[in-house]
Amino acid sequence: MKKKILVIYLILFSFIVNAQSYPTCDVVLIGQNEKTITINASKSSSKKKYLGNAIKWAAFNTLFKIGIAGYNNGKPLVDANSFQKNREYFDDFMLKQRCNIFIKSERMIGEISKVGREYKGTMQIEIYINTLLNDLKSNVGISVKEEEKPKDLEQIAEEIQMPTIMVVPYKRSGESYQKILQDDFDRRIAVATVQEGFNQKGVTTIDFEAKLNAALRSVNFEMNDAQTIDKQLIRNSGSDVYVSVDIQKDFGYSGNRVSIILKAYETATGNVLANKQNWSPRFRTTQMDKLSSLAIKYVLGDFLDQVSKRFSKKATNGNTIVLNVSIANDSMTDMDSEVGNDQLPLSDLLRLWVKKNAFKGRYHVQGSVSEAVIFDQIKVPTQDQNGNPYSVSDFAFNLWDYLRSDVGLACKKRVDGNTIYITILE
Repeated sequence: MKKKILVIYLILFSFIVNAQSYPTCDVVLIGQNEKTITINASKSSSKKKYLGNAIKWAAFNTLFKIGIAGYNNGKPLVDANSFQKNREYFDDFMLKQRCNIFIKSERMIGEISKVGREYKGTMQIEIYINTLLNDLKSNVGISVKEEEKPKDLEQIAEEIQMPTIMVVPYKRSGESYQKILQDDFDRRIAVATVQEGFNQKGVTTIDFEAKLNAALRSVNFEMNDAQTIDKQLIRNSGSDVYVSVDIQKDFGYSGNRVSIILKAYETATGNVLANKQNWSPRFRTTQMDKLSSLAIKYVLGDFLDQVSKRFSKKATNGNTIVLNVSIANDSMTDMDSEVGNDQLPLSDLLRLWVKKNAFKGRYHVQGSVSEAVIFDQIKVPTQDQNGNPYSVSDFAFNLWDYLRSDVGLACKKRVDGNTIYITILE
């Protein structure tokens, strides 16, 4: 009798699942190593006692058919044709609960909430991913190309000078950083939490609030408006990268959650290095700092991977700097003056020197007038000919020495982060 009931249940459930073509769910990658991946999966079910199984089936189906951000480049493990062709394998995987073979651990996190007739919960699942990939290859013939692992921050630091990072609150139109710190406690907490997360990962950070307070006390800032102060704060912070942090709040009957939005910019060029957004699970709490910490925990690892990949490319593609060459007010020279042994216009002389000394000759001129030339992007090598680290200061010194010794022009130099300022004095 029990066997008949089980068969009827499997037939009915098979009909339901096939009709739905296996449901998917919201899945967030929490961590991974050589053998496992850990995910948080959220889903609803009309039956509370079936919620756990529904989440697991949907999580694996999402991994198979949609993919999970941060794993396998976000690509699905199985294409649509292979899924249909091997339907029997996947039916057995779900209906006969073969999925449990590949689960190392599982637990519900937070409280199960009820919205209408649906029960919703979030489960943390650790999957034996290598075992699963081998099973797919053996039984279905599906082989997943192993994703090239990005170099971690310590490995990259051995090849190039790692950036310093300053974490700042996202600034909406008409806002100032000073106003945000005074009036928006949630964004202030989010900034502090992200900075703490970076510090725990061994990343060097510059304290934003300390820099802002120092800037406001400085005579140089007293005559400027709030927007000018904010621009100068970023430019003169000494940070190579600044990370903008925004927070969105969602209050609901079943609990509250927050979304953390991170964007990393190269200070010198304004180029976006990384961006990431993630929601925390819902909890019945109004403590935004705890919700922010949860959201950041889920997003920070992948965000740092993005930054690592971008800086890893610098080891092979060169570092990006900005060069601003200007003429002093009392100088008798301008960019049209013919200088040097070949009597070339100064602007062309600078362009040819930059082209020769840039990494693979890659550079871009933002603008050129008689008083100044701005190179908004110059690629410079990360190592010199002897394999020693090559910095922005080295590039600045070489240009200063060339103008002084070979061209015969007195000049001064200044380096702020990845930006070089050269001023022609005579």
